[in-house]
Amino acid sequence: MVKLNNSDEYEHLCNVTLTKERFPKAFAAKVEELIEEGVCKTKEEAESVVSNMEIELELYYEKGTGLFAIESEAVESGTIYSPYTAELCEEPDI
Repeated sequence: MVKLNNSDEYEHLCNVTLTKERFPKAFAAKVEELIEEGVCKTKEEAESVVSNMEIELELYYEKGTGLFAIESEAVESGTIYSPYTAELCEEPDI
């Protein structure tokens, strides 16, 4: 079972900037999300926002399966499951 890191000891992997060229599917999904949530009114506005957005990723290792990265904001605000076993990750120590 994977245990999530405390906010003061998480393992930062990198900051990712989505681009149409390098990550076309993820870029398009994020653009659509911003429009659907009303954050942006036009596709052009949403594309500009996404192009200038850095997404922070944390690194985790699940024994017997492998490495995976999770968006830091998702760890802080949501329930996280292993992408390998679909098991719920254990909450961090408080």
